[in-house]
Amino acid sequence: MARICIDARPAVIARGTGIGNYTYQLIQFLAVLDQEHEYYLLWPDDGTEPLPMPPRFHFHPMSRSRQREAEELPRWLEGQGIELYHVPDNGLHAFPAQSCPMIVTIHDLIPFVMPETVRRGYRRNFLEKVPKAAQEACYILTVSQTAKRDIHGILGIPEEQIRVIYPAQEAFFIPGDPERARCRLHSRYGISSPYILYAGGLNPRKNVPELIYAFAKARRYWDREILLVIPGELSGQAERLPMLCSALGAEEAVVFPGFVPMDDIVTLYQGAELFAYPSLYEGFGLPPLEAMACGIPVITSPVPSVTEVAKGAALLFNPEDTTSLADHLSQGLWDVPLRNTMCQRGLAATAPLSWRQTALETLAVYNEILGTREHIEGQVRLIEN
Repeated sequence: MARICIDARPAVIARGTGIGNYTYQLIQFLAVLDQEHEYYLLWPDDGTEPLPMPPRFHFHPMSRSRQREAEELPRWLEGQGIELYHVPDNGLHAFPAQSCPMIVTIHDLIPFVMPETVRRGYRRNFLEKVPKAAQEACYILTVSQTAKRDIHGILGIPEEQIRVIYPAQEAFFIPGDPERARCRLHSRYGISSPYILYAGGLNPRKNVPELIYAFAKARRYWDREILLVIPGELSGQAERLPMLCSALGAEEAVVFPGFVPMDDIVTLYQGAELFAYPSLYEGFGLPPLEAMACGIPVITSPVPSVTEVAKGAALLFNPEDTTSLADHLSQGLWDVPLRNTMCQRGLAATAPLSWRQTALETLAVYNEILGTREHIEGQVRLIEN
């Protein structure tokens, strides 16, 4: 039995984001699958109640203040006899101890690849912290072959030190009754007409304005009303999106419901006619897979991290060509045989993905490192004796 520490704070602080969901699902499934090791979970020090977990899981409050972390975390890791330390948030809060090996999950290198789309403070911190954490880690876990290539090419990490373990859509993303979904959406958000859905954040690299341009262009030729629904908080540059809709004469056809809780996100997928994803770059790109798991046809930009998992299940368009996107919106809505094929392929593409498999593959890496560590320590003892 070994003592493993996971920084579980993103499971609370960032729940609903890719990193937060990854951390939450990983620890939930490790609690079910691993009956051997002892886990020590770093937890927010703000009084947040720990998750209900088996007795071999222990919670330790830890500040997110970088100065305090740098002073307290390495000392705590050594004092607890931690034998493996896993940092799931790109290494932004990695303060390794000399006493144990460290694994870092790097989800993407967006601040390197598309720096103009990232807040200045976050970009500065990422560019400074992540390369150092990557060099200090014994292994890097990442979520796609695309991300692996970036980590190898940009950070210079040897390929043999990078392991690709795919995340998955959560289990409640399943096909549902569209009519029932729309009834619920009408009562909660006033959405009653058929609609195209986009979900996945409103960061500039998500390319949502281009989707709005294409939608406004395509809808002129449709013989019935179709809405475009875009959930998410309208903050920062996203505050301009309603003004863009007004300028294009589409203000009544584009719905911004604001923040939508997870239960209603599933309902939004289940009630949609089509899911459109115009993103310019992704480390993985989970929303298209969530839509596919709900049995919804998907059109997406040819982001390699999305297409490597989608396996030909989505219709691809040029995300920087408004006409291409508009044509694909129309095709995805009205070509019934194509829609049926896309739905079937989408369900087949997402079926092999599960958080159980993600946790099993991650646990295999843990055991590999712990086994190597035990072997090395055994050799040292033999030499000393």
